[in-house]
Amino acid sequence: MSDVEQLTWNNPNNYDILNAIRGVSTTTYQDRIPNADKASIDDVIHNLLSWTPGMNEFIHSLVNVIGLQIYSNNNLFNNPLAKFKRGMLMTGDTIEEIMNGLLEAHRYSASDEYLEKDIFGTERPETQVNFHKINRQDYYKLTINEVELRKAFMSLGGLDQFITNLMSTPQTSDQWDEFLVTTSLFAEWHKYRGFFNVNVPDIGAEGSDPADAKYTLRRLREMADTLPFLSRRYNPAHMPIAIDKSELELIITPEANAAMDVEALSGAFNIDKAEFASRKTVIPAEYIGIPGFQAMLTTNQFFVIADNLLETRSAQNPVGLTTNYFLHHWQVISASRFAPAVLYTSAEESTPIIISGNEVVSIAAPTAKDQGGVTVTDLIRGDSYQISAAALTDPVGGANNAVRLVLVGAQSTRTKIWQNGFLTVGLDEAATTLTVNTVSVDDDSVTSTASFDVVGDLAILWPSASVSEDDDADGLFEVTPEEVTMDADFNITIPSVKGVQYSKTGTGPVNNGTVIPVAASSSVTITAAARSGYELTAGATASWTLTRA
Repeated sequence: MSDVEQLTWNNPNNYDILNAIRGVSTTTYQDRIPNADKASIDDVIHNLLSWTPGMNEFIHSLVNVIGLQIYSNNNLFNNPLAKFKRGMLMTGDTIEEIMNGLLEAHRYSASDEYLEKDIFGTERPETQVNFHKINRQDYYKLTINEVELRKAFMSLGGLDQFITNLMSTPQTSDQWDEFLVTTSLFAEWHKYRGFFNVNVPDIGAEGSDPADAKYTLRRLREMADTLPFLSRRYNPAHMPIAIDKSELELIITPEANAAMDVEALSGAFNIDKAEFASRKTVIPAEYIGIPGFQAMLTTNQFFVIADNLLETRSAQNPVGLTTNYFLHHWQVISASRFAPAVLYTSAEESTPIIISGNEVVSIAAPTAKDQGGVTVTDLIRGDSYQISAAALTDPVGGANNAVRLVLVGAQSTRTKIWQNGFLTVGLDEAATTLTVNTVSVDDDSVTSTASFDVVGDLAILWPSASVSEDDDADGLFEVTPEEVTMDADFNITIPSVKGVQYSKTGTGPVNNGTVIPVAASSSVTITAAARSGYELTAGATASWTLTRA
């Protein structure tokens, strides 16, 4: 191990640093500057201070070799996402990323005649290419005063302290800016719908139910077991992608991380706690920039980060006896459209079911498949299903804006449908029938519907007593709906009241926060009903009709 490498393991004193620099300096420097020890330290310092070329070489090595290369590991802040870097981009300014799809299978028959096109014709797989260019070119200016450097020789650990103070500012500044640029990718990806969205409870909220964390863990485990199979659903390029579990990475907020059991999380990835620690990155939600963000499941290929230039240049000021050092850092900081990116958020999901076609002229009745892929007509309480609906388009095979799914008849807050077609039926779902309606986003007059019987044991879940009071001791907690009003722009915003389900007459239940426009010369009626485990306060208003002239 060299002297320079040794400095990364021990707390170096002046002798260590002087000898480490001497070990990587020119022959001329080594001839003029002796090895430093207690007996020779005064001669070493005298020779350095009286020999300008030697002092210049010493300061250059102090900044570039010792400070930049070694002390960068001891900064006040290190970018936690730097582990995803892909090394140095030695030539050019662009990273080309290529992904090939699948080939079509052809049926072989011994009785068929194969012609020239079959034998010599070409057939290429679907191919997509992404280009990632250098998008960060920053520099940081650092001034070294020779008077301050002379003072550093006065104590045994003076040089160590000098370097620490010297490098902490530019290195920390660089690391922090790199972190901010990298984390800005999350909001950018979300803005352009690069994530596959999964809705989960806000497990980091104060007073969050442990059952919410268990449910979130279940959704993580589902995806960890799904991503190793080829699918176009989970990457924004919609290429057929499969990943190895060893490539999985979890990015999670501190609050969600605290709510999740480490043993259970590592179990979801089928690895021990020690290995899982290196595959999990904790980032505060304020730097993610996505409303309701809880976690993100992706792979180590999601980030495309490479350094193109990381070096210092210097300029001396002979009047001020100072040297200005300029730390330059050029990088590619981007993300791969070919990497699966699954977002777990407490906000409403926004990813629609993608169906082929141009103008949607009809939609087949929705069908439900259980976790084994079997089409079913009965929905079991406590289970989850995949809802799909085939669309007929004119002309056939174009592109459209997909369909919207609406679930009608649910009485449990745990019964939900997401716009990716994932349906969960709560254990406490009291309804005996659930209806799924599909509506074309391009033309809301094109719809289809299907009803499913709800079967299985009904669980009676005791609600949280901290929400409201059970004044009449009947096991149901009283809730009072908030009044529904129309604003000056003739829009109705559905209030958010725990235990209350608002519905629009003729449409069915609507989500909290939904904005409903009221057309001219028309009326909209909104009703409120108690969810499972609640009842409306006696005498509470539960219906509002709002009319626009």
